Amino acid sequence: MALKVSASRVLKGALAYPAGEAFEQALGRSVRRHGGDYTDYVALVSRLRETARERKLSLRAAAEWLVAQP
Repeated sequence: MALKVSASRVLKGALAYPAGEAFEQALGRSVRRHGGDYTDYVALVSRLRETARERKLSLRAAAEWLVAQP
């Protein structure tokens, strides 16, 4: 199953969850809510981890950075 919305919208949904919650858990919920599956989750979290590693950010900060990109 493929996501029904953009990756940016899924990340925005995950960022809406409380900061005290594990970001991976919030991302999984957001992916499912937008019609995605485990494959979509893995693709997004892989992209986030790569961005976080390159920019020395947390996953949440990497998601915020990706959402802010045009």
